[in-house]
Amino acid sequence: MSKTAIVIRKEYLERVKSKGFIISTILIPILMSSFIVIPILVTFLSSDSKTVVAVHDATGKYQSAIETAFEKQKTLSMLWVDWQKESERAATLKGIETGKITGYLLLKEENGKLEAIYTAKNIVDFNINRKIESTLQKAVSRLTLKNKGFSDDEIASIEKPIELKTQKISGGAQGDKGALSEFLLAYVMVMLIYGTLLTYGISVMSSVMEEKSSKVMEVLIASVKPFELMVGKVVGIGLVAFTQYVIWAVVALVLSAASLQYNPKFQFEIAPHLLVYFVLYFILGYLIYATLYAAVGSAFENAQDAQPLTTPITFLIIIPIIAMNYVISKPDSVASVVLSLIPFFSPILMMGRLTITDVPFWQVLLSITLMVGTFYGVMLFSAKVYRVGVLMYGKKPTLAEIFKWLKYA
Repeated sequence: MSKTAIVIRKEYLERVKSKGFIISTILIPILMSSFIVIPILVTFLSSDSKTVVAVHDATGKYQSAIETAFEKQKTLSMLWVDWQKESERAATLKGIETGKITGYLLLKEENGKLEAIYTAKNIVDFNINRKIESTLQKAVSRLTLKNKGFSDDEIASIEKPIELKTQKISGGAQGDKGALSEFLLAYVMVMLIYGTLLTYGISVMSSVMEEKSSKVMEVLIASVKPFELMVGKVVGIGLVAFTQYVIWAVVALVLSAASLQYNPKFQFEIAPHLLVYFVLYFILGYLIYATLYAAVGSAFENAQDAQPLTTPITFLIIIPIIAMNYVISKPDSVASVVLSLIPFFSPILMMGRLTITDVPFWQVLLSITLMVGTFYGVMLFSAKVYRVGVLMYGKKPTLAEIFKWLKYA
């Protein structure tokens, strides 16, 4: 077994057996499942509960229209009250205090315009507020149409909602595909790559710093070449990330199948070529950033001293996340194409574009070529810095001094 393979094996097994890896590997699927389980649980628990809103119509004109509008509301009912006597008003307020009534709605007219005032103990339940608002709007529209001579059937036809369906043209063919599922898929894939670049890149840097600060590095360098050690760390920790994502992918497939059974309308499909591109951009992006972080880790003994150099690298990962909304909404624009071809941005932005639209193959090929070339340049730079930096102790090096190490190496 080569020395590089030994380092890879050590880094991989050391981290896979660690408590942090086990906990995070279990915790993320639990969080993923919560996005499915919690909405189902909330729906189940709230299915039998009904919100009661007391309504006082001071105008005397809207009761019939509002009752008709509220017929289809399963979780919200109206209790009509007349406040001609103070005792009746007090009874309504007492009902709110005891929880029998959620709140009361006062309808009155000001200058010929309906004014609705909702009073409750909790006025930040936006779900109830939205239901009341939409139902009142529907009731006013219905009454207006009724006064203009429209029949109930004509009004029902006008009120019938129009469902907007989305179809995507891909490869000259037209097919049904949910816009929401496509949007979520893009962000899931992008955030996985983003998390890998940031978390495991910093993990490589921390590993180098830990060995350097504990003087273990001197022993390692005596038996392993610096380049072999750097490659072993980068590849070994990268395999840890890959193992974790394989586990998460299996859990995600199980959860998506469960979600599909609960809500068949929600389609979440991943094309095989997207999985291939995901793995490819994940590997290239990780290699570029992990190698840079390894170089920084070799030059410093703690994260605080390394911050001036780690901050620009971290910004290179964050910038494409900031641009992600624009790129997803306009994936074929000149700006999106140019940004996605920048090697440091390609793992995130090109993956986002590939999920949303049909990216010309020459653009994909160009981005991969540029990333391979960038990795080669970064590897040469990092190897030279690593070779000198791992044995430099004491004084914190400046950026100018680090560039001088390139000549020494």
